[in-house]
Amino acid sequence: MTTSHTPAEPPRRLGSSYVLDERIGVGAQGEVWLAHAVTDPGTPLAVKILRADLLEDPGVVERFIRERSTLMRVSSPHVVGVTDMVVEGSRFAIVMEYVGGGDLRGLLDVSGPLAPAEIARVGATLAQGLAAVHAAGIVHRDIKPANVLIDQGGEGRRGPAGTTASTASTASTASMESMASSTMTMTAWSPRLADFGVARICDTVSSSRATGAIGTPLYMAPEVLDPAAPGPAVDVYSLGVVLYEAACGTPPFHGAPAQVLAQHARRDPGRPEGLPDPLWELIARMLSKQPAHRPSAQDVASRLHELSPWFVGLPAAPRLASPPVSQPSATPYEWTDTGATTSLSAGVTAPTEHYGITPTLMVSTGVPGQGGPLSPATGASSPQVAAVAAQAAAPGTPTRRRRRRGLLIGAAALVVVLALSIAGTLVWRSRANQTALAGSVAALPAAATATEVMRLDGAYNFRLSSDGQTLLVDGVDGGVGWAMYDLDSGATEPVWTGECTDAQFWTNSQVLCENSDGTLLVKADGTTTSEVPGPAERNLLGSTGSAAIVVEGSYGGSIVAIGEDGNELWRVDGAYSEARVSDDLILTYESGSERVQMLDAATGTIVLSQAVQSTPDFDDPAPAGVGVPRYLEGFYTGSSSSSSSSDLTVFDASGTQVGVVKGLAAPAESGWVLSTERSAEDFRQALSDSGADAAAVNVIGARRHAVVEVDTSACTASLQGEDVSFEVPAPSADETCVINPLGLVGGDDALLLGTGEHSFASEGTGDRITAYDLDDGSVHWQVRGTFVAALPASDNVAGTAKGSPRLLVQEGGSSGDLVVYAIVPR
Repeated sequence: MTTSHTPAEPPRRLGSSYVLDERIGVGAQGEVWLAHAVTDPGTPLAVKILRADLLEDPGVVERFIRERSTLMRVSSPHVVGVTDMVVEGSRFAIVMEYVGGGDLRGLLDVSGPLAPAEIARVGATLAQGLAAVHAAGIVHRDIKPANVLIDQGGEGRRGPAGTTASTASTASTASMESMASSTMTMTAWSPRLADFGVARICDTVSSSRATGAIGTPLYMAPEVLDPAAPGPAVDVYSLGVVLYEAACGTPPFHGAPAQVLAQHARRDPGRPEGLPDPLWELIARMLSKQPAHRPSAQDVASRLHELSPWFVGLPAAPRLASPPVSQPSATPYEWTDTGATTSLSAGVTAPTEHYGITPTLMVSTGVPGQGGPLSPATGASSPQVAAVAAQAAAPGTPTRRRRRRGLLIGAAALVVVLALSIAGTLVWRSRANQTALAGSVAALPAAATATEVMRLDGAYNFRLSSDGQTLLVDGVDGGVGWAMYDLDSGATEPVWTGECTDAQFWTNSQVLCENSDGTLLVKADGTTTSEVPGPAERNLLGSTGSAAIVVEGSYGGSIVAIGEDGNELWRVDGAYSEARVSDDLILTYESGSERVQMLDAATGTIVLSQAVQSTPDFDDPAPAGVGVPRYLEGFYTGSSSSSSSSDLTVFDASGTQVGVVKGLAAPAESGWVLSTERSAEDFRQALSDSGADAAAVNVIGARRHAVVEVDTSACTASLQGEDVSFEVPAPSADETCVINPLGLVGGDDALLLGTGEHSFASEGTGDRITAYDLDDGSVHWQVRGTFVAALPASDNVAGTAKGSPRLLVQEGGSSGDLVVYAIVPR
């Protein structure tokens, strides 16, 4: 949930029975208010007001009314109960008990892994709550730490007489700090499941519109993307992921959201050290790939109750920065043929770290040529995709459709956007020794020929250095371990290979390889050292290209920048644990002061400090409404996934406000694409020119911008205000229409579009990247695959490709081939 940053508003009435006291958050489905009943002002309530655009779907309205009695009959001390559902004009609200002790997400972030006995107690309580939900015929669909609220002896539910919204909110924050800083007894607090009704009500909403209708990929069961409605086993799987994270501090799988989904289906999680055998065996059963092999929620509760006494006195396991090495599953989950497999493949092509722009993806939920709704598919908060997908985003399951194909399309579309928008915000870029456009999309020529210069088969996972010179790949040719390639050398063999739990760029010329035997620092020439500079206990947050950005300590602490020579460049003291790192800026959260901060990456100077009321979701493309788009020389605040329009405040890299853009189509991130570096003022001006047309994408080039209108119902794209259309390849029978503007190329004279999705069908249209002329819409060049990055030219490549800008694409969906093309001018 993203905290609202609007000034305090006066209390307002909701119907005749309730008063909304204070807006305390914004989520994927709407706003959350602290409230009270007119007849009982001393009892705080939580009220979720659904987004207005969700109510445009008549199925939501019908379901809201029909499900009232079902949701309200769920009665369990382990569930945050729905006490009322209110319809007032165009406002639809869910009234719930208020639990003011914070959530499990915040507790784990601050205190680290729980002891085995505490895991058993918490897990048994949550499983009992789930059993009550399932007994009412409801599937929760969004089990995650942020949806587990902390109840401290009932005070969160019923405050003393005279308690106001503000004092209740303050008390909640204080309680969370007290819990994290004290030694708690086994019964000091109780977990309670929240938000079990939202996914059920929004079940009929198109997943490309309701960014919260699918779930949070880190906690998602593999069968969620199948056409059949998910059963209670999906909740057991998600609870298993939560218990895994509570045990060691990290979920079992990392990567871009689409890659995480593929791992949920195909790989068995590694066992963290320090877990007792019976506890690990139960968690492993809960994480079974096949739903029929998982225990029921009641079985989980019973087993954990039995085990709890045996775990008393056992210490918590060490906190891990990344999960243990996973293994290929002997019983992988297979999606229903062919739609699910094909649709998922569209979502698993994105890398863990994207060295490219953050593209806008337009997806149709209808059939081309038959009309139908158009909406940008977006991500949301996850953990916040996040739909997933980002913040982008993060609800519970694929939306049920009247047509099977529609469900699969919607699910895959959302996964693609999550992968692109979340991964795109984590990339790093460098301008050292490059011309203004080198390595950017804008550097690609228009009139050109695409020549393949390198192919890596079966790349399971990969990362690219910020300067585009070095590529890290996991699982090439079905192998185990990571390989490092020098993309500038022209060679096709790796300069280094090694087995790593995870491999990340420390700087552009150094890679951090972590495994069970220790940590290695690998240099660009393939030499290694076990002497890693900086704090002995650290967590690598990212790289600026020239420096590693780490948190000192295992559970959070000061942020430290370490240069290539191993010297400390700067330090910012505080309680930090997460960050988004780019070349110029670092977006982070200081939990002691509860403020989102933007740091100058070169000096550590704080250029923005903004108070929030809950821990930001760094899986969201814009945590707490703060975004740092690829290629922008600055940042923005104010993006909201819950409103029908967004007002953005744009800042330059020094933190100076350059202006406000009003009335953008929400979510804001889907309304633009940057092709190369542009100033904050250029960005603001280009957005101001585009207006609030949800079907329009402002493609900002090196010296101008073009507004592209996308109609995925007809599967067409055209230039706004001009008689120019671009012939998008028509999707085949089992494919959906995907149109993804990537930028302007060829001196801003051509448009680069990514279209389609990977198809396993031999006759399928598949995914393509095409350069179209802006004057007449003709095609300049085209390659197969999904866009990953624009690469700088290399003088070491042989033949006509020498000195030409290059393009990195992925062919073949998940675990497909990585291909480098030289785009050779004609």
